[in-house]
Amino acid sequence: MSTPFIAKSLERQHLKSARKYPLLISDINIELNKIHLQITDQIEHSKYEAATAFVNQYIAHTSIWKVKFVCNFENPEVVLMQIFHLNHIFKNEPADHFSAERELLNLQWQKFLDVMLYTEQQIQQREQKMLHYIQNYESQ
Repeated sequence: MSTPFIAKSLERQHLKSARKYPLLISDINIELNKIHLQITDQIEHSKYEAATAFVNQYIAHTSIWKVKFVCNFENPEVVLMQIFHLNHIFKNEPADHFSAERELLNLQWQKFLDVMLYTEQQIQQREQKMLHYIQNYESQ
């Protein structure tokens, strides 16, 4: 095989994988948004006002409860924020509530871990930032 052919083949392969990433992130974001929509009427929103205010800083032109727009769906940071928000809600709700939604969240978390570009340390830093924000929000 010639070098130009190999180079072109590698370039095509890279473009295919580069196009798949936003689609995978979008699919995860859509599924996480569905979980938010499923639980929205079953929880007391005021209990999660601080967490919601924090994650909404990362979502353009809408809220965590109704994520819209391609710029949000293709954003891995929005995936993280949705996961953090749902985790926070599920930690503060009775363990026997939302079992199906908890399973869906774990499935989406695994999918995100398979494709993510973040290190474990970066994820922990973002989560700590949210928890710190929530603590300070409630003390105001």
